[in-house]
Amino acid sequence: MISPARPEIGKESYLSKTKGIFGKLRESPEDFTVNEIVENKHRAHWAWAQPSDNGRHSIVKITANNWDTHVLVKEISKRLGIGQKAISFAGTKDKRALTTQYFSILSSPKKIAELDLENVSIEFLHKSVKPVRLGNLVGNEFKIKISQSKSTENIRNILDELKRGFPNYFGIQRFGAVRPITHLVGKKIVQKKYEQAVWDYLCGGEYESFGSEARSDLKETKDLDAALLQYPHKLLFERQMIGHLTRNKEDYTGAIRQLPENLSKMLVHAYQSLIFNHVLNLRIENGYSIHKPLVGDNIIPIDIYGGPDQRRIIEVTERNQKKLEKRCNEGKAWIVGLLPGIKSEHTKGIQGEFEKQIMDDENIDFKDFAIEKIPELSSFGMYRPLNQKINDLEWIIEENGNPTLEFWLHKGTYATSFLREIMKSEDMRAY
Repeated sequence: MISPARPEIGKESYLSKTKGIFGKLRESPEDFTVNEIVENKHRAHWAWAQPSDNGRHSIVKITANNWDTHVLVKEISKRLGIGQKAISFAGTKDKRALTTQYFSILSSPKKIAELDLENVSIEFLHKSVKPVRLGNLVGNEFKIKISQSKSTENIRNILDELKRGFPNYFGIQRFGAVRPITHLVGKKIVQKKYEQAVWDYLCGGEYESFGSEARSDLKETKDLDAALLQYPHKLLFERQMIGHLTRNKEDYTGAIRQLPENLSKMLVHAYQSLIFNHVLNLRIENGYSIHKPLVGDNIIPIDIYGGPDQRRIIEVTERNQKKLEKRCNEGKAWIVGLLPGIKSEHTKGIQGEFEKQIMDDENIDFKDFAIEKIPELSSFGMYRPLNQKINDLEWIIEENGNPTLEFWLHKGTYATSFLREIMKSEDMRAY
């Protein structure tokens, strides 16, 4: 077994055995381009995609260079003088990238047209009765350059090993690309250790990142007033939390609520993601296929967009195993793993044993995902495919020897989880 990258995150094993090409992603944001796919077979399926002159929501397409989605929403809301909940989007995107995505904004096209943000272009599309909702996309198109790579001749062998699909791990971005601590904060919230969660968010982790000196000083002194002066203004969310605590001593749940709701939910989701990654890793390490369903596994069939249908869960039995194996081979069904929540139940068979082992190691129960003091962060749980395929892949080796890959993935799938199989870099900063 090849030693994994990012051991501090999930110790995930690689599925492919061929040596990686190493290298680095995102030498510049333009090296990592992402475009949302919201139509299937040239038809728009979402209510927000239907124009309506009577609609209150302005549907826009935003192209942003090196912008965090949550920071962008905060800045737009500030410029337009509206609440952040008046802006919604289909999916969060990487900060260090060139991204194009769809938003709905409760504001007039005229005011939106007057927005002038650095490295951001906004195209008004139409008015709509319904807003864009999280998940209202089919997938994402990627064009990604790997810089400083070695042994590019190995790419073909790796792709051949992954022709049935790659492990659908949550990528480094889920945990924090620069300072991977979101899963740690999420675990503290699930454990109802709200004070520790806040301190982890403000100054946890041993990673060099923007504002490291301020974080280190706060960790040592616990002086919130001094931190408010020292924390850089670009650390908007940390400053909001610190400001709240200076006005409301020891109100740690209130401090967490200073974060945009989508961001605070992502903290709990990051912890669920860590558990999923651990279970998937166990399955691979123990030699069980992530493509061939075992008796007791759960299966999700294909939906009308060609992706996994989360509304339908089918248990694999001795009677239906061959049929479901055929569907998985055809790309019309997926074996799924658990993102634990209040309403979850353990999978049967070997997959369920892995789930129990990891949750026992974490000392976590399904009921713990009911967050009574911050109920909006509670999670009912859901499923996620153990593998995903690379769609319509094209790749070239440029004159400088660096590969560029173009492909698309179903929503919720991380390009970095595919690329780590190709690169196999031990330095998480490479991703």
